[in-house]
Amino acid sequence: MSRSASPTEHRLAQSASAAAPVLLGIGAAAAALACACNVPPGLDRQSDWEEAQPGLFSMGPYIVLGSAGTAYVSLKDEGIPAPVVDWWVQPEQADRAGGTTAAAPPPGVMKSVTARRNEDMWVAELRQLPVGPAIRYRVRSAVGTTPAYQFRVGVEKGKRFRFAVFGDTRSGHSVHRSIVEALDREQVDFTVHTGDMVERGGRQDQWARFFQIERPLLVDTPMMPLVGNHDVSGRDYFRHYFLHALWAGNEHYFVRDWGQLRIVGVDSGVECREGCSQYFFAERALAEGERQGKLMVIALHYPPYSSGEHGSSADVQGPISTLARRHGVELVLTGHDHDYERTKPIDGTTYVVTGSSGAPIRPVTPRWFTAEARTEPHYVLVDVEPQRLILRAVNLAGETFDTAVIDENPPHR
Repeated sequence: MSRSASPTEHRLAQSASAAAPVLLGIGAAAAALACACNVPPGLDRQSDWEEAQPGLFSMGPYIVLGSAGTAYVSLKDEGIPAPVVDWWVQPEQADRAGGTTAAAPPPGVMKSVTARRNEDMWVAELRQLPVGPAIRYRVRSAVGTTPAYQFRVGVEKGKRFRFAVFGDTRSGHSVHRSIVEALDREQVDFTVHTGDMVERGGRQDQWARFFQIERPLLVDTPMMPLVGNHDVSGRDYFRHYFLHALWAGNEHYFVRDWGQLRIVGVDSGVECREGCSQYFFAERALAEGERQGKLMVIALHYPPYSSGEHGSSADVQGPISTLARRHGVELVLTGHDHDYERTKPIDGTTYVVTGSSGAPIRPVTPRWFTAEARTEPHYVLVDVEPQRLILRAVNLAGETFDTAVIDENPPHR
């Protein structure tokens, strides 16, 4: 999938009178020192100053997937009339060519949706989106018009694609930013965040920082978000910003299909065994995926198997391993421990911990189930083929330090 112009690029194009030079990438460290005099009081790093300068909007636009054929464009800005989202299906030839342009859509194919208020956010619902081709969109408002970005809501069954997994970003903003920059180059169809996005889920400023750092990805790469223990608060910003009331029945668990793959997201903060509503939901989603012959992933925050500081979570190990064994789940993705670990297949299921995207890294001591373990910031890429998953763990130097081929896993009953 081709990448769209980043909000930083857009700011350069839209605002020649920016208050400070915009720095792109790690290689601009010297420039950061040179222009530190422009940094306002209270922002002690150039990266803080860069992130404090909004794009066209103070938050977003970012994509949230809805039910089948639906997506939401969400953004935040105070004091503006309702923005309008124009969208159209990208012609196949232009889609193959890629590029990041603000070109007008082909005549007669554009649809426009006026955003509606959702508390402090503007949200536009895009309906009847086709699976497969790129959807291109732009946002028009009183403060300007964005470039045209593009995303997908899925691929045809059997088609190869790639997604990325990372988690525990918390307060490590420089590492988090480096992860986003790396994934922006990987051209993934979507990401899975394994939770603990922020340090304190009740702090709105921390959520604002999270979305500012994620902006280059979320503008055109949907995220499948898992709630972590640090994300939870009475103010429920996690559920609000990811619009769970609009697509997930206001729950923290969900099911997503993307081509041959089914992902079942679980709220591991709820102790849930056979008989509870979340367990019933997960079992029904996995049974349906099994009947349809899909490759299947369970994603949650707490790890059923882990050799890290927190270790294996007893509350989820029994229910998750039972579901995985019973329905032939190929892969379980988790975070919480701040390391990387891949298990040997357990009843045919591979369990992965990926929780080093900003939170303080911690040692990991391999146990009987460990196939590979590492302590360093990283992300995971998963290439989905018709009958297998190919997993690669990549560090911030761009080095692949672990690979695995995960074949179809039949149910074990």
